[in-house]
Amino acid sequence: MLISGAGIACQDYLFTAPETPRGGSAPVSDFLIQGGGLVGTALVACARLGAQTSLYTRLGMDEAGESILREFREEGVGVKNLQLFSNASSPFSFIHVDEITKERTIFFRSARNIPQPAPPPDLGDAQCSDAVLVDDTMPDLSMAVASAAHERGKPVVADMIPSPRNVSLLKLVDALIVPRFYMEKVGSKGDFRYALEAIHAYGPSIAVITLGEKGWIYSAPEGVGKGEAFSVKEADTTGAGDVFHGAFAFALANGWGIEMCCRFSAAVAALKCTQMGGRTGIPNYAQTMAFLASQFGGGGLPDQSDQSDQSDRTDRTDPQN
Repeated sequence: MLISGAGIACQDYLFTAPETPRGGSAPVSDFLIQGGGLVGTALVACARLGAQTSLYTRLGMDEAGESILREFREEGVGVKNLQLFSNASSPFSFIHVDEITKERTIFFRSARNIPQPAPPPDLGDAQCSDAVLVDDTMPDLSMAVASAAHERGKPVVADMIPSPRNVSLLKLVDALIVPRFYMEKVGSKGDFRYALEAIHAYGPSIAVITLGEKGWIYSAPEGVGKGEAFSVKEADTTGAGDVFHGAFAFALANGWGIEMCCRFSAAVAALKCTQMGGRTGIPNYAQTMAFLASQFGGGGLPDQSDQSDQSDRTDRTDPQN
């Protein structure tokens, strides 16, 4: 299985500390430097789960870029399509992890001095992929990779919030996964039906909204469903959404049903949250299946024919259930 991704990879500087008023100070209880980024971290998840991967991104030939590249190689993420540019600066983020809630606040700087237009990528891996991941941080790169997969009928999974700048890209997307604040953005006032249909209106046939501790909800041609979040001892939520996207692409490439894709992805993301950093706690496939087995009385990831949880499913006509 090959999963390609086009989008941002960055350097994260994470620290755990209490909240403090503006102008105040607070002690740091933990600190970590680690690679991050939407698609970058999603592909690390895919690699740990056992997929071959290929990353399309752009970095500067600086200290951060060298660190990002080195970590990808250690994780087994394919980097032959990663473009490096002299005199450019790689993207980075400073991430505050709240000592009490474990929620994170991100301060970031995008890549600088990348040539415009940048050289076109070799799309061979994108064309041969079983699934593709994209974000909208490098629109031209994501458009090229998504188009290559879309033309061959391969699923495209996106990590972005719909906006005027990414409408063309969304037309190439099969599965759009958004966080819960999207519901507020579109003014759904808690109406799942409204928010899910708003996603479909942009083109994706699969719409997923992650709801944090309240689980997730999806709408797809096979129907509408929802699931509960897994209870774990959280250390840091950084990267949970990125990991969910990567696991979802992995599951979709395996041909699983959407409910199974969501449940598997939620498990991978939950396990990630047990350790600090966007990548530290990402499990492998065996660890994920063992966790699912412990949650479902030894059943692990239920077979698609299992009808025991019909109470969590509805048809496409009533996503509120």
